[in-house]
Order: sequence, then structure tokens, then C-alpha cells
Amino acid sequence: MSQAQLDAIDRHILSILQRDARIANTELADEIGLTPAPTLRRVRRLEEEGIIQRYVALLDQKQVGRDLMVLVRVSLDKQTKQGFEDFAAKMQDRPEVLECFLCLGDIDYLLKVVVPDLDAYQHFLVNTLAAIPGVRNTASTIVVKQEKYTTSLSLES
Repeated sequence: MSQAQLDAIDRHILSILQRDARIANTELADEIGLTPAPTLRRVRRLEEEGIIQRYVALLDQKQVGRDLMVLVRVSLDKQTKQGFEDFAAKMQDRPEVLECFLCLGDIDYLLKVVVPDLDAYQHFLVNTLAAIPGVRNTASTIVVKQEKYTTSLSLES
């Protein structure tokens, strides 16, 4: 389903669920102005079509002992399909890597890494990242303060 096929009610449902995925179906129905049955059918359709991919709990990283966020720029020796696939697979297995982006431009990957402290990051950098065959260069930026954080996509046309 493309954005053009999402009607105003679908977009309203998605906006509400992005704000509160645990909202009761009856409350959701009240907010969008439908009865519970058609509301539930719409939500299920959005799930089945993959527009709603999953539901998660967002944690406060500092309260769970993950005080350090680092953005890491990674360049590979060679830009080959196998090199990209191998690197991406290794990042999938790393719990401290929250996000991994394949990029165009002067870097190959951008990583968002969250760890308890600088010692943990140094261990990850030296023993994991730099140990991956094909990694040519890394550049780390320590995040001092996160000024904005949202997981909600704007659904306005």
C-alpha cells in the first residue's frame, strides 16, 4: 500500500498508534470516530500490509545504564556486494549497534552505538569494529546531548 492509498482515517490511526501503541481499541475507536470493530479491522489490515511493522517499548537509555551514545562513520576497503553484506550481517549481531545505515558519499556506513561508558565503547571499537576484515577507517562522534528524539513519522501530505 502506498501513501496515496492511506486515507485520512488510516493516517489518524497511525498517528495515534505512534504516540501510544498500547491504546485500547475502544479508546482508539473513540478518538477516530469509528466503532471498535471497523477500527480493529483497519489496524489489522495495516499490520498485515506491513505498514505497522511491530510494536516496541522505548526505554530511557540512561536509566538502564547505557549512558554513552556514539555515531560512528565507517569506510570499507572495497565497496563490493559481499563486503557490504558481510559488514551488515556483523552489525545485525551486535546489540550495542542500534542503527546501521548504508550510505552514499564519503562514508559507507553510519552506526548509532549505545554503550554504558567510554571503556565499553573502546572495547567495541578495538575488538569488534576494527577487527572486521575490510574495515578501512572509522571516525567516532560522541553525542553530548540528544536535542530531539522521536520515532514518529509525519503522515501529513
